[in-house]
Amino acid sequence: MESDNDAQLKSALESAAADPGLRDGLSLSAGCTGDSYWRSVRIFESGVAIWGGERQFELTEPAITGLLQKLLAAEFPFLPDRYGGVPEPDRMQSESARTVVCSLSLSLGGLQKEVVQINRGEQSESFARLVNGFLDSCEEPAVSGVGAESLEEGLEMIASGSLDPVIFELQYQQMAEGAATDETRTEFIFTLQELTVVTRLRDPVDGYSDPIELELPESEVSELAWVLSEKAPTRLPKNLWAPGYTDLSMRVLNHEVSLVARPYRGVDPETHGELQEDFDATVELLGSLHERVLQEGSRLIPEP
Repeated sequence: MESDNDAQLKSALESAAADPGLRDGLSLSAGCTGDSYWRSVRIFESGVAIWGGERQFELTEPAITGLLQKLLAAEFPFLPDRYGGVPEPDRMQSESARTVVCSLSLSLGGLQKEVVQINRGEQSESFARLVNGFLDSCEEPAVSGVGAESLEEGLEMIASGSLDPVIFELQYQQMAEGAATDETRTEFIFTLQELTVVTRLRDPVDGYSDPIELELPESEVSELAWVLSEKAPTRLPKNLWAPGYTDLSMRVLNHEVSLVARPYRGVDPETHGELQEDFDATVELLGSLHERVLQEGSRLIPEP
């Protein structure tokens, strides 16, 4: 049965395939198992793409048009959300035996669609051909793609323009857990993904607020990447101090670091010296960005 979302997505897809100027918010992701390995690609609105999470490359406008036409030819907006898996009565079997063998997702104009094929059960050869056709189209141009040797190098390459800022991902969370009872500590979580910062305040009773988002210009994300690269986040210790629970992670291609800070026994603000100062400066910068989103961003009202 066709839904309104399916019909709207088809209409948006037809427009995007016919006119490159109508690809607002376009994002494509495809993945499928090969000969004992997983092939994957992620494509952004600008034509920047990531192969296997490791290399950045670019697709031409005609190449993107061709991919969108493949989706239309396969009636992608109307495909079921899932193929394969086990029948309902067999769900007592181990969840670990369920593996995604192919997936394809599309975001366009605020609409989303994802289709997955799970091992076991009835498989769709036509869906597997569609996904592998996507991957085949991207594999050759991806060979000349650009990678990074470390997170810090990736951040520096974003700052210099060698890598596109759209691939930089970051998440920062601040909680009151463990904080001194006389200390006021705002709780929030924000993410930076595809040049957009989304932040949500957290109330201990009411939970998280509606998200507020702010799209940043590429120049600002590049500058942020440069500042963070100077702090060399991968060299920071694992038991950093903070007045309450603090969680920070950042990723460039296949390089990622996750840092957790909180009040630890035997650790104070002076324990790690300059390394602690670098971390404090980093979270202060991110806290300022959070405040800016609250002031300048747009509130996203969830659908009823």
